Amino acid sequence: MRDVATRKVDVLGVLEGQGHYWLSTADESRPHAIGVSAWWNEDQLVVTTLGTSRTARNMTPGAQVVLVHGDPVDAVVIHAKVAGRTDAKDAGEIARGFKEVMGWEPGAESGWSFFRLRPTRIQAYRGYDEIEGREVMKAGRWLG
Repeated sequence: MRDVATRKVDVLGVLEGQGHYWLSTADESRPHAIGVSAWWNEDQLVVTTLGTSRTARNMTPGAQVVLVHGDPVDAVVIHAKVAGRTDAKDAGEIARGFKEVMGWEPGAESGWSFFRLRPTRIQAYRGYDEIEGREVMKAGRWLG
């Protein structure tokens, strides 16, 4: 079993790997999930989706979302708050950074928005043996 410090290093590796996640949002009546690419930019994840989508409507400032990377054998679960939204055409530095890391430019297409997500809780575990001690961030602060 990994200790918290090792799990934190592994989670930072996942975040800095600029990967793909399942993003879950919800409105008052039902949850919704989509696959997204996410750019780790210092202390927040930046994702993009069509500005008129159900996901975008659910991601109002302050809303809670969950991102999941991996599978049950090696999972990173990130609870985050929506810190802001910017139309992709007006995103400037966010758009440049996203393009550099992810390889595509949502602002070149019509109707896309960027969302900045600040992690509040992060869990990391590899199988059922690591369920205990899985928290590496709590209340927005890294543990270990």
